[in-house]
Amino acid sequence: MKKFLLIALSVCILTGIVMLSGCSKKQDNGWREKGYDLSLPVLNQDGWYMVFEDDFEGNSLNENITFGDKYTGNKEIWTTSPHAIRWESDNKNKPEQACWWCPKMVEVKDSNAIIHSRYEENHSCGGDCPSTGRFTSGIETRLISGDNNDNKGTADTMLFSQAFGYFECKVKLPDSDGLWSAFWLQSSNQRKVGNEGQDGTEIDVYESAFRNSKQSKMGHALLWDGYGKDGKVEDYIGNLEQNLYDGYHTYALKWTPDYYVFYIDGQPTWATDGGGVSKVREFLRLTVEIDAGDGWGPHGQKIGQFSHDNADNGDFMIDYVKVWQNENYEQYIKDDSEFEGNIDLG
Repeated sequence: MKKFLLIALSVCILTGIVMLSGCSKKQDNGWREKGYDLSLPVLNQDGWYMVFEDDFEGNSLNENITFGDKYTGNKEIWTTSPHAIRWESDNKNKPEQACWWCPKMVEVKDSNAIIHSRYEENHSCGGDCPSTGRFTSGIETRLISGDNNDNKGTADTMLFSQAFGYFECKVKLPDSDGLWSAFWLQSSNQRKVGNEGQDGTEIDVYESAFRNSKQSKMGHALLWDGYGKDGKVEDYIGNLEQNLYDGYHTYALKWTPDYYVFYIDGQPTWATDGGGVSKVREFLRLTVEIDAGDGWGPHGQKIGQFSHDNADNGDFMIDYVKVWQNENYEQYIKDDSEFEGNIDLG
């Protein structure tokens, strides 16, 4: 998930080129007329079967996960997001405004995985985190190989990954300035250039950057061919009736071999075949991020600055995550090695 800063917006205005999420053109509802099947899948019908469901019952990750009969992979599928700096501070004189991902910010309690976001002046975690700074985290199904600060390689260990299917979470968004949470899928080879999005696409099921909007909104996005000069993006910001910061809501993705459909509270909110649709296995991420002191977040949104006094309303509450697969899609899965091209680490 990429953070798009004010400079990126300026570039788009000057060049007229849509390259980053913050630069997207005005959206419409034309996707509803393109013939996509917008219906929600039904378990045990039309080829759909359960892969896993995690209600976070227990005291730590990877306890009491329910796996489907066809599942043969790892039973410990979750780890915390890379224990490393996420964003440098926007102000070199205030390094404490950087965002750090630290596993100490993750807790499983009361049938939720909870991601805390805190400013701490006496932080101690046994890692490389500073003693003073802004700390948050996430959970994901990919284990970084090597240096956690080098989050760009292709040698990562997949604890769980899947191509195509249905992915749903029920969460309570962090209700604080300077924070955004996200549910997203990503491939280690998303940075490989030359095959459009078929060899890996960052799929942002949602990004909660719209807390300060007068109209309730939510953003979805696809990013492929890396984050450098060759990177491409297609995104959508939709208006909603419900207040997504009031209680729990569901966010879901139906990923078919031909298109994606996004859902909020069981209703379709966007559909597209952007990038040609990823055909490779991708891992899951549920994360929280903090502004870098500049008050900007994804989709070009002014999200405000994270407060040092934030204690409770900055928590990201994950009630459940569930994943299904469709047996009719499995024949279209491709391996990363089937795609040629070079990795762009820009």
